[in-house]
Amino acid sequence: MIEPIASRSMQVRFAAALLLVMVTPFPTPAASGDAEESSFLWRVSSGNRSVYLLGSIHFMKKDAYPLGASIERAFDRAGMVVFETDVDELGGAAVSLLSAGTLEGDATLADVVPTELHDEVSRRLGDLGMDIGGFSKMKPWMVALSMTSFELMRAGYLGSQGIDAYFSSRAKADGKPQRGLESIEFQVSLFAEMSEEESADFLQYTLTELDTMIPLVDDLVAAWEIGNSAKIEALLIDGFEGHEALFDRLVTERNIRWLPAIEELFKGDVDAMVVVGALHLVGDQGLIELLKAKGYQVEQM
Repeated sequence: MIEPIASRSMQVRFAAALLLVMVTPFPTPAASGDAEESSFLWRVSSGNRSVYLLGSIHFMKKDAYPLGASIERAFDRAGMVVFETDVDELGGAAVSLLSAGTLEGDATLADVVPTELHDEVSRRLGDLGMDIGGFSKMKPWMVALSMTSFELMRAGYLGSQGIDAYFSSRAKADGKPQRGLESIEFQVSLFAEMSEEESADFLQYTLTELDTMIPLVDDLVAAWEIGNSAKIEALLIDGFEGHEALFDRLVTERNIRWLPAIEELFKGDVDAMVVVGALHLVGDQGLIELLKAKGYQVEQM
């Protein structure tokens, strides 16, 4: 039985939530066969034109593929594919992220976090076979993201297997044009603008719940595979409890900023597929509800 998301601690939910809203910072097989369940895909229609909105998980396991038939059909029907950002630029994103996450001057991690937290980071990195010296110039939020990524990779969750990477590769092979809704620099700035206190808190919470993150991500992916938007929405609400301003910056404000660009797709000559983090599709200010409020016909596939 899947443990209810709401019973987990806030930071594990927050860390997992990041996997559904950001391409930059960072399985079980999808349903197959004759009988199909819902997927995390919606068709939005206006006149004779359709835009398919697919909620993405940016890190997946290799055995996540093939995806459900409804998702594959939507890709086949789409004449272009739109992502949060240009997936081809993600290789350079690591350089930008590392630069933004580097402490200035002579400051080290030991100077900007409490001694107890620094000692715990050192211990946890030692468990992973790494020395804290290699992380001494990182800002706390960068250390937190790095350690989260290590845990994901150890569990088999890879950015190279994410939904975005998969469909970008497919679009290239099929000669379908791609575009992004925002720049890599903008995504990096969302973390770089964290205050020192937010940065240290993020690291502390990440360490506290790192051991239970993977079971939650497993549950998350299981909900995604069957299109369980209610469970994903519960993650959204609980994961950002106490972080409302950050939620607005990472999710709501970006949804509103993307909406005109998505609406423009209905004026195009071909149907389009939009692939964005799954949390952008759910909730009262999610893209699905925003498009419904605009009068578009919306159907979960």
